[in-house]
Amino acid sequence: MNFAKQLAAALLVLSSVNAVADDRGLYLGGGLTKVETDEHQLSDDDNAYKAFVGYRLNPYLAVEGAWVDLGNFSGKDGDFEGHSLQAAAHFGIPVGKRVRLFASAGVHAWDADNDIAGDSSDLDMTYGLGVEVDVFRNIGVRLEQEVLKVGDVDLDQTSASAYVMF
Repeated sequence: MNFAKQLAAALLVLSSVNAVADDRGLYLGGGLTKVETDEHQLSDDDNAYKAFVGYRLNPYLAVEGAWVDLGNFSGKDGDFEGHSLQAAAHFGIPVGKRVRLFASAGVHAWDADNDIAGDSSDLDMTYGLGVEVDVFRNIGVRLEQEVLKVGDVDLDQTSASAYVMF
């Protein structure tokens, strides 16, 4: 019986999914990130930042480019300090008029100083999940979790950002 109530609530939420009027266009944003790794040769985490620009084609699809500071990590075998230039597609589902859940997939060109990852630069995959909330008509906030492949190392990046739509 409890499952039926949860299913009914989920169906009610999904039935309220609708396209937001004029929910397309250019947007700019930036925020703080926490980059973590579970690689034993590097320290656990570091704070960094991210700046992005994108274009929402409609409420369901956006393309985005970003510049990300990957932080500084130190380890017994060497250090890692890097940054990344990203290109990704965001596949979104609007929930009501102000909330959008999304998944992202793309590539990023990264460059590192004091690189323990095996290369000093390369092109690798990035993917993630997130939620956006339009606080006002053209201003919103985003919480996002991404995985960035950096050579043999996976960096987990959690971002809290704000954006402005034009």
